[in-house]
Amino acid sequence: MEQLNYQTVVIGGGAAGLTAATVWGRRCGKGQVLLLEKQSKIGRKLLATGNGRCNISHQAVSPEHYHGDRHLIKSVLSRWSVDDLTAFFQRLGVWLRSDDEGRLYPYTNQAVTIRDALWRECERQGVQERLSCSIVGIRRTGGQFVVATDDRTIRCGTLVIACGSKAAPSLGADDSGYQLLKQLGIGHTQLFPSLCPVTTAEKYRSLKGVRAKGKAVLLRDGKPLQETAGEIQFTDHGLSGICIFELSRAVNEYFACGTMAGQSCQTVQIALDLLPDHSFQEVYAFLENSRRLFTKETADRLLSGILPQPLAEVLAQRCRSKNKTCASLTARDLKQLVSEAKHLLFTPEKAGDFAAAQVCAGGVDSRFVDPATLMSRSIKNLFLCGEVLDVDGDCGGYNLHFAVGSAFLTACLSDNRT
Repeated sequence: MEQLNYQTVVIGGGAAGLTAATVWGRRCGKGQVLLLEKQSKIGRKLLATGNGRCNISHQAVSPEHYHGDRHLIKSVLSRWSVDDLTAFFQRLGVWLRSDDEGRLYPYTNQAVTIRDALWRECERQGVQERLSCSIVGIRRTGGQFVVATDDRTIRCGTLVIACGSKAAPSLGADDSGYQLLKQLGIGHTQLFPSLCPVTTAEKYRSLKGVRAKGKAVLLRDGKPLQETAGEIQFTDHGLSGICIFELSRAVNEYFACGTMAGQSCQTVQIALDLLPDHSFQEVYAFLENSRRLFTKETADRLLSGILPQPLAEVLAQRCRSKNKTCASLTARDLKQLVSEAKHLLFTPEKAGDFAAAQVCAGGVDSRFVDPATLMSRSIKNLFLCGEVLDVDGDCGGYNLHFAVGSAFLTACLSDNRT
């Protein structure tokens, strides 16, 4: 079996792996870094981010937008700012710009710009690559790592694990990184999907594809835990849209761990305010006036001017007023309609699916990784970065910011290793 020797091997060809390869290439010199990727192409998941535009970061990056191990979050973000990321890509010949909400994209609005810039830098630094490479085992011997593939062994002094997570298996994601680390005695916290749709007990097939601006409140045992606002998308299985994605982490934590935000709970619900810009009294007054004007119309017509018709019909049906004429509606009927529009309850039914998730919550935490260096606490010169760590961010570029930053810092912080 062929044996190869390198100073550093990086496992994973996504955003974190490509970034790690560039900085370790600069550190080690040409021909001394090898990048291993199990797929036939690098950066598949990176190319799909931001609907192909690559939302690489956000102007509001701060620890408050991240979840998981607080030590890792604070350590990386204190050393890797938005300015650092912007300067890094400028050195690669890429301009970034932000949209009205602060999300950063490449100036070209194309994810391939980011992927190609990273890979060109790898080539300039003499990084070698092996694609379609299946790793069957890793062991530590004689102060070096021995990486076994199906047709060769690779020895190196430094190993960087940047394998990503289980989210988005259609783009090649799996749990291979966790399995490799397990061989080295490194465990991880409970894994569960995040930034994904929520399946609910209430299923309204007539609402499939309907979108509405609103506010979503996550209720833990009936009390508000988290609130988001934005576009809500209704599916035949439940709820979707960015504001629902933001709540999905806590929902899936409940199903995976029996907790929400680290605290035990018995029930979880999502309350939708479909008219967040208006008070209960304002909506009631509007419906009361419409009731007087359109006496022969059915109740759902009262809401059809302010909500999509399918949604108006569902609300009227929930109030048992769908077939009533406006003239027959009582004050109590109107109050029920307003209550449904302002506090429409859904009950999450089961855990989300990694297939529909943008990121994976959970991973390797600071029990196993030194936040100051991102090196394993038990194995010298073994570094971890990106999604394999127990850090996940909100929608809006926060996850890619952390992936790139943690990968960059593995080489920059490695001088502190003991």
